[in-house]
Amino acid sequence: MRLWFYVKNNGKAQTHKMSQTEKSKKPVIVAQIMGKWIGGGVESVIMNYYRHLDHTKIQFDFICDEDSTRIPYDEIKKLGGRVFLVPKYQKLPQYLKALEDLFRKNHYRIVHSNVNTLSVFPLYAAKKAGVPIRISHSHSTSNVREWKRNIIKNILRTFSKRYATDYFACSELAGRYLFGSKTFDRGEVKIIHNAIDLDKFKFDPIARKNLRKELGIDDETIVIGHVGRFVQTKNHHFLIYAFKKYHNKNPNAKLLLIGTGPLEEKIKAKVKKLNLEDSVLFLGQRNDTNKLYSVMDIFCLPSLYEGLPVAGIEAQAAGLPCVYSDKVTIEADAANNAYYASIKNIYSYLQTLEQAIANRVKNHNNIKFSKHFQISSNVNILEKFYQQPLRVMHLISTDVFSGAENVACQIINLFKDNQEYIMTYCTIIGKNKEALECRGINTTELDRFNLKSIKKACSSFKPNIIHAHDPKAAIAAVLTNNKQNIISHIHSNHRYMRKITLKSLIYHFYIEKHIIGIIWVSNSARDEYVFAKNIPKTLPSYVIQNVVDGNQLKSIAKTDKNNYNFDIIFLGRLEDVKDPLRFVKLIEKIKQHQEIKVAMVGDGSLRSQVEEEINKLSLNKNIVLFGNQVNPYKILLNSKILVITSKYEGMPMNALEAIACNIPVVSTPVDGLLDIIDRKYLCKTDQDFVEIILKILNSEEVRKHYKNKLSVLDKKLNNTVDFSNSVSRLYN
Repeated sequence: MRLWFYVKNNGKAQTHKMSQTEKSKKPVIVAQIMGKWIGGGVESVIMNYYRHLDHTKIQFDFICDEDSTRIPYDEIKKLGGRVFLVPKYQKLPQYLKALEDLFRKNHYRIVHSNVNTLSVFPLYAAKKAGVPIRISHSHSTSNVREWKRNIIKNILRTFSKRYATDYFACSELAGRYLFGSKTFDRGEVKIIHNAIDLDKFKFDPIARKNLRKELGIDDETIVIGHVGRFVQTKNHHFLIYAFKKYHNKNPNAKLLLIGTGPLEEKIKAKVKKLNLEDSVLFLGQRNDTNKLYSVMDIFCLPSLYEGLPVAGIEAQAAGLPCVYSDKVTIEADAANNAYYASIKNIYSYLQTLEQAIANRVKNHNNIKFSKHFQISSNVNILEKFYQQPLRVMHLISTDVFSGAENVACQIINLFKDNQEYIMTYCTIIGKNKEALECRGINTTELDRFNLKSIKKACSSFKPNIIHAHDPKAAIAAVLTNNKQNIISHIHSNHRYMRKITLKSLIYHFYIEKHIIGIIWVSNSARDEYVFAKNIPKTLPSYVIQNVVDGNQLKSIAKTDKNNYNFDIIFLGRLEDVKDPLRFVKLIEKIKQHQEIKVAMVGDGSLRSQVEEEINKLSLNKNIVLFGNQVNPYKILLNSKILVITSKYEGMPMNALEAIACNIPVVSTPVDGLLDIIDRKYLCKTDQDFVEIILKILNSEEVRKHYKNKLSVLDKKLNNTVDFSNSVSRLYN
């Protein structure tokens, strides 16, 4: 059983260490936003679902306003749940702060808000806290008589979809009211009916006999019942007048009113004024409501508005005919035993009431109840939704295959057997096609890298998270999405990120405000960001070093049937940042000492210049220019040294790949490698490069010593389990 506790006002969670049993089960924890818990229908619905869920799979945390009065603490504790009290929503700044802190502290994957138009507030806090699945659940509608409340409701309705990723409603009427008919007609609203446990509300003749006796009601007396809070919505004033008219014809009739609320004393005064004190029974809040339905002969609900009345569904389960107002959705007729009457004319309502009483079936158990309202049928739907995998879209702005693209593929493959996630690689499928295919990567193709194409891809894949693998992708994700959580992955310490430029200004003052976290590939990459000290404290900023799955790399290498044998390999784009021209010149200097065989794997804008330089220095017999290779790993495995001449890097994937293959690395002192490579193998001058490379090539002892260090380093750096866990924590 999970530890249960509640927290008052500040929403701060206590530390809780999970048992091994608990860890193995790993139930999805859903934060249920309940508002003020005062014993209403919504609370009844959520608790009913909670009782019937498989708690090894799903658990609830109930988040309630501090002025709640009827929270069933003991039952929630018994079922393994938790209760958190936060400031009431009228204290909006404190309310939002407490919720955001609570969401961050508990790392919720799902927040399910049940406070109708007010859901915009907790879901805003959930969005800020990085919760990937945010449900807005419509349980009600409105009425023109509540014009003051409707002004606020109608303002908030315009924001009902702003921060929600999913839309729920108890009925079509409630769904159209909160989310709009266009959204409903597009099939974007999921109907979750207010289902009940039929066995609990089944007609009980023994309870009928005993409770009637207890209440002083004989067997022949017609008993009209109502269950609901004494609030304007439930229209008790109308009900009392309607009963008065019926009572004039049937003086022995009784009216049972079950519930409490702010208008209770006014209704009691009205009953007294109409001389109905002996005929109207105020039973208050009861724990045996399910049995009291058996006492009744008919159920009345003249509400001004409803989403889908739970009490009406419960009454029908007990075999009672229900007389609803015409403001209640037709979907509330769960057993083909409901009557609808206008509340504009009391005589019309009375006529319908008399008709329902005359036609009532004495055999209460002989009813056909809709499966839509049976808890056993509906709980599976909810469980399935809560357990759905998170959908992650890896967004890349280029059609080439390099370090960042390789990392995205690494992540996708590391999570491919994890049923908690579904991932896709989203980009223009161009030069990278073969690389993606040989790695078995699921792709979502863009026609062009523009906002329209990205929106189309999001509409098709429906991601919960967009993992943007370059600044351009991060900007595009932010501009096209306001629902999905966006993670920005900085793979290289770009020059424009190290100083105040237009791009760094846009990133800091705009992008950072719309993402849930930043992944840096090295401490140095993060620390040299020009605005590193000004990253908001609320924005998670993690250093997660790249990793390489050596086994997967070697498996891909085996698909290449060629034979290779090289002393040195250059593996990277032929771009200025990688400085391939310096590499060629280094080879010329090494050649002055001994003959060597070199592989250059990669392509880019400097290719023609590289070829010219090779020809100029007469290195055609020494350097094999492979161009871009989707599978460079067999070449790497059959090379003695990887040489990196980059001007700057984040955490170079080629270095990690070499380490995984036990290939010595000699490099410029770039970011990332400063943290992991022995400084004597990091070269500032060409002379340093020449001396170290020759020493490694010509000394078996030096090579062996370096490779021993690499074996240890590989286990430390290329820890795919730790890497996966780090990424998963950010996703959640």
